[in-house]
Amino acid sequence: MSAASELIQRVEGNGGQFRVDDGWLVIAPGEAAMPVIEELRKHKAAIIGVLESRNSPPHDPAEWREPFARWLDSVCVRDPRCWGGVGCLHIAFCEWAVAQNDVPCNRFTFECLLRELGFLLDEVAGVVLVSGLTFREDLESAGLRPTGVARTI
Repeated sequence: MSAASELIQRVEGNGGQFRVDDGWLVIAPGEAAMPVIEELRKHKAAIIGVLESRNSPPHDPAEWREPFARWLDSVCVRDPRCWGGVGCLHIAFCEWAVAQNDVPCNRFTFECLLRELGFLLDEVAGVVLVSGLTFREDLESAGLRPTGVARTI
C-alpha cells in the first residue's frame, strides 16, 4: 500500500473526510488530520491523485441546501447594488461548515446552490462574481443599508 493510501486510511479512521477543491486538499474535521499533518503535506500530490482516482460521484447539492440557507441568512445580504466574490463566499461557507462540525461542499456545488436560488454568476477579469449577494459585514462597513436580507424558502 502506498504512503498516500495509508495516510488516507489513518485520517478516515480518525473520522476525517477528504475532498479536493481547486487543487487544495480539504480535510474535515481538521482534528482528524493533526496526528499526521506533516506527512499529509509531504504526500499531498499523491493523496490528491488517490482521491481523484476513486471516481467519486459529484456532490449532491441537496446535502448542503439547509446548511447553506442557514449560513446565507446569518452572514449575507441580497442587494442589487452588490457583487460578491464567489471564491471568498465559498471559503467563508466552508469555514462556517467546519465550525459546525460539518463537511463543506466543493466549489462546483457551492455555485450550483447559488444558481438554484436565482443568483447570476459571471467572470470579470478572471474573478467569478455573484450578482446581488455580499457579506452583511462588508455592506455595513461601507455605510450602506441592505435593501433586502438574504432569505431562502
